[in-house]
Amino acid sequence: MPTLAGPPLRKITLNLYQDDCEVFERHYGHGWTTAVRDIVGDHAAFIRRSTIQPLKPRPTLGDLDNG
Repeated sequence: MPTLAGPPLRKITLNLYQDDCEVFERHYGHGWTTAVRDIVGDHAAFIRRSTIQPLKPRPTLGDLDNG
């Protein structure tokens, strides 16, 4: 089956607890690691929304003259 286009993937080694893997395998079946990737992505998006502040423009020398 061809893979669908999406954000770039980075292959890593991730050590998970055996019991957790068995829960995911039973619940999601074949392809459970894709579900884990989606769960991690959802959590990363939550962190981004809650911690990243909008960038402020960098001050310039002109700002010093006006201040």
